[in-house]
Amino acid sequence: MSIGPVGDDTTGRLLLDLLADHGVDVRHMAHRPGQATPATMLPIRPNGERPALHAPGAMATLTAADVDRQLVAEADVLHVGGPDVLGDFTRDALPDLLRFAAAHGTVVSMDLLSIGRPELVDVLAPAWEHTGFLLPNDDQIRGVTGRDDLVEAAGVARACGVGTVVVTTGAQGCLVVTEDGAERIPAFDVPVVDTTGCGDAFTAGFLVGFGAGRSLPDAARLGTAAAALVAQGLGSDAGIVDLPSTLAFGAERSPGVA
Repeated sequence: MSIGPVGDDTTGRLLLDLLADHGVDVRHMAHRPGQATPATMLPIRPNGERPALHAPGAMATLTAADVDRQLVAEADVLHVGGPDVLGDFTRDALPDLLRFAAAHGTVVSMDLLSIGRPELVDVLAPAWEHTGFLLPNDDQIRGVTGRDDLVEAAGVARACGVGTVVVTTGAQGCLVVTEDGAERIPAFDVPVVDTTGCGDAFTAGFLVGFGAGRSLPDAARLGTAAAALVAQGLGSDAGIVDLPSTLAFGAERSPGVA
């Protein structure tokens, strides 16, 4: 199930159709007549990198009234995507919503969209108090915390209340930071075509692994397998088909081995 602001434009209609075609429940999306649906254009470079040209549209219009708390209470996991670009919602509504989720046994995970800036910590900290998993990339956690060392940067988030910080580090894999210390998980050595969607694929794989009862390192390895599949094709979901094939890919190859 997905909840977020969507306009009544062509992009919005296409987005809803694509989500529904993939089995996502879109009945609770927040419709914004007359406004543009948030959209991003990604010109792909020959090395697989992609700068983002982002049009926020109705992104910052989400309100507390748009989120059905009963759905939150019934969910196994509530994933908050891009709270750094959700405007007033992040400061005014998100902390209480996540407090409610945690009180009802719903695991809270969160990623970031922008590189951010250190002062953003003050905005995110009240929500981080109730966040079980924070899943940024290395540039994002450095930008938000102002710390170059990734373990130290993750420590800033953990000091604000985050339970586990999992930092993706591109071709190096990821770093899992908990109260017990930090563990690096290597990436799979694959030919990179396009890194669009790798972060989202990692997050999905990690959360599926965690939900299946895997250890945090094993859940992170499933995330790296999902990201490796996506990196080999053009588009945000290229190369990844389903969970069984992703599990098979991870089982057949060792990280760091072509």
